[in-house]
Amino acid sequence: MIALTLTLLAALTATPTRAVTLAEAVTGALQVEQQESRVAALRGESAAIRRQAGGLLAADPALRAKSVSDALTGNDGAYELEAMVDLPLWMPGQRSASQGIATAMGNQADALVRLLRWEMAGRVREAAWTTALAQGRLRQAAAALAAARSLEQDIGKRTMAGELARMDLLVAQQDTLTREVDLQAAQLDYNQAIQSYIHLTGLRTVPEPLVETAPPPSGTPTEAHADLPADHPLLASSDGAVAKARAERERVHSQRRGNPLLSLGAKRVRDGRGSEAADALQLEISVPFGLTSYSAPAIALAERAYTEEVTTRRRTLIEAEHALETARIEVAGATEALALATRRQTVTQDAVQLVRRAFNLGESELTTLLQAQERARQASLDLELRRLEQGRAAARLNQALGLVPE
Repeated sequence: MIALTLTLLAALTATPTRAVTLAEAVTGALQVEQQESRVAALRGESAAIRRQAGGLLAADPALRAKSVSDALTGNDGAYELEAMVDLPLWMPGQRSASQGIATAMGNQADALVRLLRWEMAGRVREAAWTTALAQGRLRQAAAALAAARSLEQDIGKRTMAGELARMDLLVAQQDTLTREVDLQAAQLDYNQAIQSYIHLTGLRTVPEPLVETAPPPSGTPTEAHADLPADHPLLASSDGAVAKARAERERVHSQRRGNPLLSLGAKRVRDGRGSEAADALQLEISVPFGLTSYSAPAIALAERAYTEEVTTRRRTLIEAEHALETARIEVAGATEALALATRRQTVTQDAVQLVRRAFNLGESELTTLLQAQERARQASLDLELRRLEQGRAAARLNQALGLVPE
C-alpha cells in the first residue's frame, strides 16, 4: 500500500510530456462551445449593411404597369398603356449614416472576439485553479497517508519487540484508516474538478505554468479608475454598443423625410380605331414632406436606445471597477494568509520533531504524537492551499484587469 501511495505522489508531481498554456486552454474551450458563429453572424450583418449603403438606390426598385381600355364601355378601340420603374434615391446624409452603422457593427464584432475570449479565460482560470487546489489537497492527503503508514510500520516493529503496547498499534492503524478515507475523499474531489476542466476545455492537461503575474495595464486608464484600462474587453464591448446606438440614431434622423422616388417609364396612347398610337417617355419624382409628427416616434425610440446603452456602459464601468478592487483585496489577503501559514507550518514541524523524539525515548504517549502530527498535517495542507490561493488571486486580478491570454 505504501508503494501505491508513493506511486500516487510521483504521478501528482510528474511533469506532463506536453504542457499546454493558458492561451491554448482558452482556445480549446472556445472551440468546444463554437462561439465563432456569433462573431461571423455579426460580421455578416455588417457586410450586408455596407453593401446596401454602397448601392446607388436607397431601397428595392419597383415596376409599375397600367392599362386603360374602353373595351367594356364604348369599345371604340381606345386604350392607354403605361409602364414605370420606381427608383428610391438617397437623401443627403443617409448613405453615410448607413455606412456608419456598418462600421459600428464591424467594431462590435472585433470587440465581441475579445469579450468572448476574456469571458472564457475567466471560466478556464477558475476551472484550472479549482483543479490545482483539488490536486494540492490530494497531494497532501497522499503525503499524510504515507506518513501514517510509516508510523504504523514503525510502531508495529516496536510492538513486536515488546517496546509498545498492542493498543498503540491499534491507535496507529486507526489513524492510517482515517488518512485513507481522507485520501479517497480528496481523490473524488480531484476527479470531479479535472472532469469539469476537461468538459470545459476538451484538454486533459492543466495549463503550465499556471501561476500568473499581474503586469501594469498597457491600455490608457479610464476617467474613473487609474488602473482600469480603457481597452478592457467589457468596456470595449459596451463602447461598441454605444457607438452602434449612436449610429442608429443618426440614421433615423437622416431618414426622417423618407426617400425621394424617381420614376422612369414609357406610355402609349390611342384615341380610337383608325388613329395612330402615340408614344411618350415619362419622368416623375416624389419627395416626402418629412412631417415631424410621423418621424418623431422612430427618433424617440432611437434616442431611448442610445440613452440605455450609455447607462449600461456606465453600469459596466462601475461593475468592472468593483471587480478590480475586490481582486486587489483578495491578493492582499492571500499574501497575508500565506505569510501566516508559513510561520504556522514552521512551528508545527518543529513541534512534531520534538514530540517524535520524546515518543521514541518513551517520554511521550502515542496520542500526543498523533495530535502533533495532525496539527502539522493541517498546517502543511493550509500552507499549500494558501500558496495556490495566492496564485488564484493573481489570476483573478489579471481577469479583473481585462488581461486576455493570447
